[in-house]
Amino acid sequence: MNIADYPRIAILGSPGSGKSTLARQLAKRTGYPLIHLDYHHWQPGWVPMPRPEFIAMQEAWVQGERWIIDGNYKGTMEIRFAAADLVICLDLPRLLCAWRVIRRHGTQRPDMRPDVVEESIFRKDFAEFLGFIWSFRKDTMPKILALHEKYPDVAFLRIRSAKEAKALANHAHM
Repeated sequence: MNIADYPRIAILGSPGSGKSTLARQLAKRTGYPLIHLDYHHWQPGWVPMPRPEFIAMQEAWVQGERWIIDGNYKGTMEIRFAAADLVICLDLPRLLCAWRVIRRHGTQRPDMRPDVVEESIFRKDFAEFLGFIWSFRKDTMPKILALHEKYPDVAFLRIRSAKEAKALANHAHM
């Protein structure tokens, strides 16, 4: 895949699917500006950014000529989808995604602000968060696929395994 054909890339997928990792790898390869939605959305203490601010930020970012934005946020997904040249959807097995989220607890994720540590296993809503991962295909994937139908001119790549994601990161060329 010639990644230079796609200057605006949105990466979607379940928590733990590897969105941020793939985004970093593609940004390194392309030099495109990288935006991690979690970095901006989550404030210290896992307090979300006010929705109007979060929407305005995304509307400004997608005006750029080149970008890679990773993150879901169903309520604002269409902003990125409509502006993208390529949407990469990571549709990995839910057990793998759940395991990755459990494994990263207590770590400082590179896609998060330095003052927000991944404490998902200890969060009050951890069971709810795992439920979100478990039901991602049933609850969120239909929205992604509906947006794919609504914006047929946006290239769409559905990745179904970690091996496919790694191959994309390693073999996408400029």
